[in-house]
Amino acid sequence: MSEQNRDGDDGAHRGYQPGRGPTAHGTGAGADGHVPPMPPAAPHLGQQHGGYYGPPPAGPYADAYGQPNYYPVPAAPKVLSIASLCCGIAAFLGFGFFLLPQLAAVVLGHLALNREPGGKGLAIAGLVLGYVAIAITVLVIVVLGVAFSNAEFVTR
Repeated sequence: MSEQNRDGDDGAHRGYQPGRGPTAHGTGAGADGHVPPMPPAAPHLGQQHGGYYGPPPAGPYADAYGQPNYYPVPAAPKVLSIASLCCGIAAFLGFGFFLLPQLAAVVLGHLALNREPGGKGLAIAGLVLGYVAIAITVLVIVVLGVAFSNAEFVTR
């Protein structure tokens, strides 16, 4: 008869017997073949430990270390803030002649401050650009009005 133990092992691992721990020929045994018990914190033989990469995940949404995966919350929309900033920039690119982008930047900026807390920086930038563009537009209109009222046109 061949040298097989009751679990079907062919004898390649003679120092280990499943369910009993190392034997006298393996590691950890004393001279008399007695194996000291494992400490309570150590994993015991015969228990399922989850394989090569450590313990199994703690839940359906956990990583390899048992920590839950917290998926990020989608960012709040910043549509009004971005529109305010775009209108403020457009006022300085030559489209502010009719005073529409300046007013749109100011109105959208105030709406964005009230409705979109995530876009506060963009809204403030749009407000600043809008108010500065309004001030420059008003200043240009006043200067042109004074210049035309004081100009003496020769109509001969």
